[in-house]
Amino acid sequence: MNLEQLNENRIEQALMRLANSDEEHAAWAGQVKYLEEGLKQAEAHAFLLADGTVAERNAKAKSSDKYAEAVLAWTNAYKRFKKIDNERNHEMRIIDIWRTLSSNRRQGNM
Repeated sequence: MNLEQLNENRIEQALMRLANSDEEHAAWAGQVKYLEEGLKQAEAHAFLLADGTVAERNAKAKSSDKYAEAVLAWTNAYKRFKKIDNERNHEMRIIDIWRTLSSNRRQGNM
């Protein structure tokens, strides 16, 4: 981004993007946490249904269809969450850069 383009309009845009993504960001963060518990439950359920030694049951649980589905659901939710999180972090960095530039201008350093 060209620092000359960093003006109050762009900062207002960044603030609006942050405000408009608050709920979606929180929802996906909650979904990731929920699916993490689903991973544990899928593994535990498959473990209980498996036969063999503990090591064999662990291996069967991790390779079960239910666990694979849970991993896929968690991975998709985590990717969506990180995309939104990264976009929000980008907007926050723009605001921080603008604050620094504004401070420097007020102090006569630019």
